[in-house]
Amino acid sequence: MISFQKSAVLFFALALVIILLLAPASAVNVVYRAISKRGEGYRNKLDAPAKLDSPANLVNGKWKGCAKGKASYYNVGLGACGITSNDNDLIFAMPAGMFDQATPNGNPNLNPNCGRTAIVSRKVNGITKNVNVTCVDRCVGCKFGDIDLSPAAFNEIACLEEGRVDVTIYFQDDC
Repeated sequence: MISFQKSAVLFFALALVIILLLAPASAVNVVYRAISKRGEGYRNKLDAPAKLDSPANLVNGKWKGCAKGKASYYNVGLGACGITSNDNDLIFAMPAGMFDQATPNGNPNLNPNCGRTAIVSRKVNGITKNVNVTCVDRCVGCKFGDIDLSPAAFNEIACLEEGRVDVTIYFQDDC
């Protein structure tokens, strides 16, 4: 017969083995969830947020809502927000007409839209592609609703060879 002490050690050893067998599965699940939700990504997610369906308007110096227009791409560098970016960053340049309305005292570095995020969404043949981008620049050649993206951001929704594509821009809330 097994003594109480031996059975307790056997019980704890068995419990430890079970925990070690289950831990990697749960750890993988946690890592997967963290990666899939990273910054909410919106990279090629099927749907952009439905709550951002109001027309774009300026509220306390920040653009909110959505706008329809064209997206193009440019080779980035030092932007109007005073931030140096590279072509691999997921960034955008806001149309000068929209950007300048919120620039205090002519200093673009203080523009409240600098650092704001937006979701750029494109639907082609029933498939929606989205990319989450950050404002770091102003686009002189863009009209209201248009957007200039870094090559990496543009590649998330289209091929660079396409040049200009129809998009919807969802300006994110402050939450």
